[in-house]
Amino acid sequence: MNVALSKVVTGLQSQLDFQLRLSLDDRFIREINAVEASEFNIQGAVKKVEKRMILSFSYEGSLTFACDRCLTEVKLNFEHMAERILTFEISDEDVLVLTKQEVDICPILEEEILLNLPSQILCGDECKGLCPTCGKNLNKGICGCDHERIDPRLEALKNVFNN
Repeated sequence: MNVALSKVVTGLQSQLDFQLRLSLDDRFIREINAVEASEFNIQGAVKKVEKRMILSFSYEGSLTFACDRCLTEVKLNFEHMAERILTFEISDEDVLVLTKQEVDICPILEEEILLNLPSQILCGDECKGLCPTCGKNLNKGICGCDHERIDPRLEALKNVFNN
């Protein structure tokens, strides 16, 4: 979704306010291993400051993931603010260099979501995960599997102590 900047670039406006409803690209949703995504509401402004422009916006929306331990669906809500410096000149600073008089909000939003994703997505801090033998969700009860694991290098010692 592009925001036209021509009025700000030419000086007709010192600030351009915008509101968008944006759906994330399916490719991006698959890349971050999300199950589904809501539309994201974006509200922001572009202000001209000397030869640069400041893009600042807030966004909110949600993404649904599978818990990393038990595969239960987990809905994460995102509500953050972001800011970028826009310019037409290449510089050593951390700026977004524009080639046209518009800015695409989609890649900026995707980058913000990536920066705000937790390193591990869990349904809860006490998630017990799945049984590695039978696959039962251990949050819903104990399975009947024998979970005693003996290092094969030490298995001979088990027979010594059982006699």
